[in-house]
Amino acid sequence: MQKLQYWMMGRNGTDQLSIALLIAGFVISLFSNFFWPLIFLSYAIYIWMLFRMFSRNLPARQRENQVFLRVWRPITQWFSFQRTRFRDRKLYRYFKCPHCGLRLRAPKGRGKIQVTCQKCHTEFIKRV
Repeated sequence: MQKLQYWMMGRNGTDQLSIALLIAGFVISLFSNFFWPLIFLSYAIYIWMLFRMFSRNLPARQRENQVFLRVWRPITQWFSFQRTRFRDRKLYRYFKCPHCGLRLRAPKGRGKIQVTCQKCHTEFIKRV
């Protein structure tokens, strides 16, 4: 085990992009049962993942991971917000500030209320 740890020193190892490539390769390999040429795409993704994991060019791999995260984070945040919104659907009403677009929430069943945005301090009336 120590030999493997010594060999991996200075190498990139696993990061979020490597894990995403592993999952994408697995999903594509499942679809290759129906359309066999996809298996080559799956192998290419696995090779790219292994290249990234064993690469010693850390700054380049970190830049690639940062670009991936810049694209991936808004997607995961949107799904996380939708899950929270679904969980709170009976208690709160979610809406956006008409001026700055900040997401706000108010308790349901209050009728018409005057809302003040925390970010831009715009006041508007909303029915909740």
